[in-house]
Amino acid sequence: MPEPEKRGDKFTWTYALWLLPFLAQNWLYWLHPQWDWWTISLIIWVLTLIAVAGSLCINLAQRRWRRLVSLLIAPLLLLVLLRILAAVGITSDSVRFALTKQTYLAEIERTDLPGGEQRFRTFVWDDTFLEKTYSALVYDESDEVALPRGEQSTAWQQRVQTSCSEKKECVDLDPGPDEYVSVRKIGEHFYILDNYLPHAFP
Repeated sequence: MPEPEKRGDKFTWTYALWLLPFLAQNWLYWLHPQWDWWTISLIIWVLTLIAVAGSLCINLAQRRWRRLVSLLIAPLLLLVLLRILAAVGITSDSVRFALTKQTYLAEIERTDLPGGEQRFRTFVWDDTFLEKTYSALVYDESDEVALPRGEQSTAWQQRVQTSCSEKKECVDLDPGPDEYVSVRKIGEHFYILDNYLPHAFP
């Protein structure tokens, strides 16, 4: 018969559920962008830290080693799961885009352009960092935004300049030495542009 302090000592994956609120922020914040997500993130971080620290102390005191190991490897389990989902194309961005794509397409269709000119639009994708956008959804009918920097045509550059000056929809693929820009395709003619220091989108 096991000792009382060892009762319930077993390997479990349920500790990974404690970390799901961190994922929920990335997957759900865009549903209510007006919320104070910085404060929400801080509260979630503090509560999770208290729960993990408390569980560590209890499991150590009761010498429940299997549960202790389970708690320590919980982040690794979630990381593996996220890698698997990303490998099959399921990310927070892809799910969000699938749910909102028609809204963007409808707005793009309302854009009046001279005959034959290719459409170019940008939309705020993530502006939770100090109220400044550092991630934007770009619709580029020419797909030149995905070309290596400097290989865009003169017509594309003029199109971007016009969009920036008239609509304040700006794209800067060469923002400066202290910034890094990446472009990821997420759909037909749709791209997510990430600026790791948010100065490209005023």
